[in-house]
Amino acid sequence: LAQARSSSHSFNPELPCLPSAWSWGAGTRPRVGPMPDAKGKAIDGALVSSMLTNVAVKAAVGSLAFIPGCVVFRGAALRCLCGGLGMGFGAGMAWTQADLHLRHPELVPMPASLTSEAERMKAEGAARMASLRARIGF
Repeated sequence: LAQARSSSHSFNPELPCLPSAWSWGAGTRPRVGPMPDAKGKAIDGALVSSMLTNVAVKAAVGSLAFIPGCVVFRGAALRCLCGGLGMGFGAGMAWTQADLHLRHPELVPMPASLTSEAERMKAEGAARMASLRARIGF
């Protein structure tokens, strides 16, 4: 700190942009102590498989942003950018869900496996088709 004061640069410890470590003075100390115990969930192969499946499924659903990109943009680059952004957002949401599940397993449910996700999507699709047929009169 004294070396910084004696250099050719002007040093002002009251500047808000400086890290707090530079402003150690009387009454302030670095926080030193044991790390808190993490209340996490044990990671095993089945958990990793379901989480990566969730990432893949949500990235695939997010890639459907390619379709509105084809309607809105004429160039292939912007169309692919839309698909890539959709995939990134989908994978990011799934990764966030997996991270929250690992940190707080009692609050966030575990992502489902690929087969259960496919069965759920199939059931939802069949229910929507049945309601659409009922509206039309088939």
